[in-house]
Amino acid sequence: MPSVTRAGLALVLILGPAGVRAQSPPPPAAAASAVGAETCATCHEDLAKQFTRSIHGAIAAFETRTEHGKCEACHGAGSLHADSGDATLIRSFKDATSSDANQTCLACHRQDHAMEWAGSMHASSGVGCTSCHTIHQSRQVAQKLTTADGLAISHATAPAFKGSLSKSQPELCFDCHKEQRMQFMQSSRHPVREGRMTCATCHDPHGTNLTSLKTSERPNDLCISCHASKAGPFVFEHAPVQESCMTCHNPHGTVANNLLKQGEPFLCLQCHEMHFHSARIAPTVPVGFGNTFSNNPNGKTGFMGAFNTKCSNCHNKVHGSDLPSQGVTGGGKALTR
Repeated sequence: MPSVTRAGLALVLILGPAGVRAQSPPPPAAAASAVGAETCATCHEDLAKQFTRSIHGAIAAFETRTEHGKCEACHGAGSLHADSGDATLIRSFKDATSSDANQTCLACHRQDHAMEWAGSMHASSGVGCTSCHTIHQSRQVAQKLTTADGLAISHATAPAFKGSLSKSQPELCFDCHKEQRMQFMQSSRHPVREGRMTCATCHDPHGTNLTSLKTSERPNDLCISCHASKAGPFVFEHAPVQESCMTCHNPHGTVANNLLKQGEPFLCLQCHEMHFHSARIAPTVPVGFGNTFSNNPNGKTGFMGAFNTKCSNCHNKVHGSDLPSQGVTGGGKALTR
């Protein structure tokens, strides 16, 4: 192998093995720097006016968990974009996937109520933060809000005072949850349409359990936060009640009274056999009480008509009782008082 002089080695390093000058790496791109929201407003005037009146526009730079504040807290430093007008030199969410856009929101909100977002049903279904929230949004009144059935909400602001929601609840939730919209149109329902409750009263849209309920225990624990009289514990308990309120009730709304999934006695008959009184033949001859005799005006089917209507006419403590029952054969568990 011929020897290589020091000068020849230097020439090979410069020109490469084939005698061609090697390409030097391109110079690193200049890093963008912050320009401030005022610079952004020179081009995006309409968005800037809305943003300054939004909750995000009121956050100071030191309050964010990102490097910059205001517009650049989400979109990144904007000097290169401002100088050139090139839309590719700024972080844009117009064509971003919901997963990518969510990461920007989670940079600040990961430690707040959205810390469980990654395992939530909404995240698993491809719902993004911007599916429900509008960031460049004024909190000033812009439109008249109504309830789900068209009734005006006098105390509401538009579009939504809290949470930067694109619509007020429940209309926002009903855009996707059509079945629940129908259920809230039933005669028996929670007062969501009246504006006394919202979907978020019971549900956490950023939660992790299957129904996003605001409880880590039984659904009953959420229900009894309002219905404390049904909490118990009772000496004589009704087993389905202890398991789940939703065994008998549909919380979104039903045709039957008291949010029952079915009217009585059909709801009770799903677990219990028909009461023996319902098949009893009433006397058709006059019945005497001392010296007084009385005819039965309802005929032989009088018992059937009385005991085939509502079980709770007699068993009115369906959620449980601490008192002994009048039913001897029930052993104190007939829940009649």
